[in-house]
Amino acid sequence: MTTPATDSGGIVGCILAGGLSRRMGGSDKSLMMLGPRTLAAHVAARLSPQVDLLILNANGDKDRFAPLGLLVIPDGIPGHLGPLAGVLAALEFTRAHVPGARAVITSPADTPFIPEDLVARLVTGAGESGHIAYAASKVGPHPVCALWPLDLAEPLRAYLSDGGRKVLDFVRDQGEIAVPFEPATLAGQEIDPFVNINRPEDLGALEPFFANLTESDAGTPTGSPVIGVAGWKNSGKTTLVARLVAEIAGRGLRVATVKHAHHSFDIDHEGTDSWRHREAGASEVALVSSRRLAIQTELRGDPEPSLDAVLARLGPADVVIVEGYKGEAIPKIEIRRREAASHDPLAPADPLVAAIVADHPVNDAAGLPVFAIDAVPAIADFILDHVGVHVAAS
Repeated sequence: MTTPATDSGGIVGCILAGGLSRRMGGSDKSLMMLGPRTLAAHVAARLSPQVDLLILNANGDKDRFAPLGLLVIPDGIPGHLGPLAGVLAALEFTRAHVPGARAVITSPADTPFIPEDLVARLVTGAGESGHIAYAASKVGPHPVCALWPLDLAEPLRAYLSDGGRKVLDFVRDQGEIAVPFEPATLAGQEIDPFVNINRPEDLGALEPFFANLTESDAGTPTGSPVIGVAGWKNSGKTTLVARLVAEIAGRGLRVATVKHAHHSFDIDHEGTDSWRHREAGASEVALVSSRRLAIQTELRGDPEPSLDAVLARLGPADVVIVEGYKGEAIPKIEIRRREAASHDPLAPADPLVAAIVADHPVNDAAGLPVFAIDAVPAIADFILDHVGVHVAAS
């Protein structure tokens, strides 16, 4: 069972996939298959539930990682300087774009068994020390599986600029806490939870552990691919979402939606049987017929569920379109309209904005694609391509 990061306190996770994979013959190691998932997808599936935002550090063409549905950030220093360059990129991105974050957790993209309580234990291990907390097992230290305080960005950049490359040397210079992890037991065998894959034979040796993992288990770490449509009040979000749903569903794809309401709403009516169940105190009421299923959850003073919690309750879909939630860490289309309540742009302040839709000329796109508000087929094409969904030719 996955352990959510309930006490993580603003942790950004980063999968490090920026290496050259020389011992794999130069192939993109993070995208090699282990069972029905890529190595990066295995890591993402374990790390995503533990953090508040998951990103991926990689260089080159970002589109090759589109099926993961993660924001991809390259090294901020050229020259393929090793994992510390990826750590620096994650620290600098988080400081610039994730207000309230307290630290970054990193994991290599080739460690498919990372513990499902990695984040909680590193956070607890670090405490209030301000030191780097890294994982250690019987095999030895694993300093790339670590919690990095954000104020390390400047000393890390200086270390790299001075020619430093060794992760453990930098960690020890800055102050360290080694957090011990016991071996994991998988398929009746003991295995180091931080075992990594460097050579083709390593990949083959781990295949038996994934013999029972089916294709249905091999989706993206957050389930179905997700994209948002965000904008200010009266910008036309609902109209655009409805038209996109019709367009994408018309192509034979399954579309789910999430709509955030800023007001009280009710989908039931006084006097119905289900209304009486709710009024009697039921926490959840399921209405089922041959045509429709609806599950109503009464919060009764509990906090509004997170978007991740809502997405986790949805059934399988080819794509989920989220209306609203403009502050959420999901890729999104920004919609602008002359009649909107505000004309403050979301892009470029939000690096997750992937494109802009507008009913007027846009002069501040900063390289983002811009679509006319009625160009629904083209917007749908962009969305499906961006989240890595492709319709087979008939």
